[in-house]
Amino acid sequence: MGFKVNKKTENIWAWLQSKGNILKVVSNAKKGTIKVYNEKGKIVIKKTNLTKEQVKIVEESFLSFVAKKLNDINIKQKEKNDPMIA
Repeated sequence: MGFKVNKKTENIWAWLQSKGNILKVVSNAKKGTIKVYNEKGKIVIKKTNLTKEQVKIVEESFLSFVAKKLNDINIKQKEKNDPMIA
């Protein structure tokens, strides 16, 4: 999926569904938004006008139960110096 992401204000999450679909969730506390995209890049859920606290609560719950934060994957992989990772 081709999405422009502001790394300073947005967090990206992968949400694996029980049927094998992977949804992309982009949260932005500064803008007060949470958007869920399907595998084709179409927005299927969009929440706006959220407070920073509301976004944080959703992010914490989401990470605890259903998601993997994608922003941190590249950082952790680079730290391991894995030759299989470009």
